[in-house]
Amino acid sequence: MTLLEPEKIIRTTCPYCGVGCQMDLNIKDGRIYRVEAPFDSAPNYGNLCVKGRFGLDFATHPRRLKQPLIRDGARGNFREASWDEALEYVSRKLSALVTEHGGDCVATYACAKATNEDNYVFQKWVRAVMKTNNVDHCARLCHAGSVTGLQLAIGSSAMSNSIGEMENLDTFIVTGSNTTETHPVISLFLKKAVPSIRDRLS
Repeated sequence: MTLLEPEKIIRTTCPYCGVGCQMDLNIKDGRIYRVEAPFDSAPNYGNLCVKGRFGLDFATHPRRLKQPLIRDGARGNFREASWDEALEYVSRKLSALVTEHGGDCVATYACAKATNEDNYVFQKWVRAVMKTNNVDHCARLCHAGSVTGLQLAIGSSAMSNSIGEMENLDTFIVTGSNTTETHPVISLFLKKAVPSIRDRLS
């Protein structure tokens, strides 16, 4: 019995949440057939949640959009367009808005599932080209409580430690969260910390 061998392996960042797990996609005949996690790469060090490990069907789903769509005609039906046409269309519309009403007429929304590099380029483009600081992010809603708590407690709304450091914590407090369900990879590091905390307290 011969095992399936990949034609190529592509290193990428998992798109499902903001943890940023590194993964290696095994590609054969243009399809992802297996996902592995590198053991030497932060932040997941070989771990993946069930979505990252097995949630592959969206990449080849028959309803996946593969080309831009532009609403066209009096009835507003969508038609397929090339990337060049779609980007030119969006650029023209945004330029007209900014020219007529100023940059602050536009609001933009960044994504926690994108990489830090993608979000950096996005906000830079909005500020430098669109001439506005109207950049929002989904974390403002879902992390509003933790941001306020961190600001009041330690004077900064950024996290005070990395994921990799969590297994060496002396104390951690989890409130209003099922971390194992919502951030399975992070919960693995917290679970590693529990025995060592017990040992130090006993």
